[in-house]
Amino acid sequence: MAKDEQSLPTVRLIAERTKRLSFPNLKRPRVPPNGPATQELVNWSTRVYCFAWIRHFSELLNGLVVLRDADNIPSAIIVARSAYELGAHAYYVKKHIKQHIDAKNFEAAWNFVTPIATGSRYMNEQFPETGDMFPTAAHISKVINCFREVLPEDAVENYSFISEYCHPNMFAFMQHYEWPNQDEVSFIGHEAGGMFGATTAACLAGLMAIQEMLRLTGEKVIAMSLKETLIAAVKHEGHSATISE
Repeated sequence: MAKDEQSLPTVRLIAERTKRLSFPNLKRPRVPPNGPATQELVNWSTRVYCFAWIRHFSELLNGLVVLRDADNIPSAIIVARSAYELGAHAYYVKKHIKQHIDAKNFEAAWNFVTPIATGSRYMNEQFPETGDMFPTAAHISKVINCFREVLPEDAVENYSFISEYCHPNMFAFMQHYEWPNQDEVSFIGHEAGGMFGATTAACLAGLMAIQEMLRLTGEKVIAMSLKETLIAAVKHEGHSATISE
């Protein structure tokens, strides 16, 4: 619990700072739909992903803060799981986009980012005729496994542990009762230790990945704001980390 309580102010700091960000409109480069992908097109699509990611990430963290302040821990854990997934997803996208951009293989970068932006399992299953428009995106298990590169000992275990509280099973139900003795059950509120420290680590890793992707595309304004937020958050957590210039 000590780590959780230490991480809550960090979550609050990131939530407040990202909420203040405003984003410019992003005009698609004049590249024909079936034309060869260009660096400008890849940069544009990557920025669209990053800006949308930041907005969604900020909303989740601000909601997490509200729920935690209201002592609504069961609901906060569900939001924390989504934030964890976002952090892992940002790293997964950054890893592949960077590989393609560094190799100047913009066609491969475009083919990778397209299902990231438009992929939908629901649309694929319910309306298979739209598969070309809504290709299958990477499954979350693949994303979490990739996240082992950031958290080699904890990525899968942390995600699995948090997920247990998001389903109707023993972990979720045991938040609400205890055994004061072997013959009776008492219904009270419990803290679920370890949730927010793990989520904060994932959020920091994800935000670093987003900042690096923006830097790779030549975007400077939002990237610099994220860098300042990350420096403040990392210092608060007492970690050492490399943040892209």
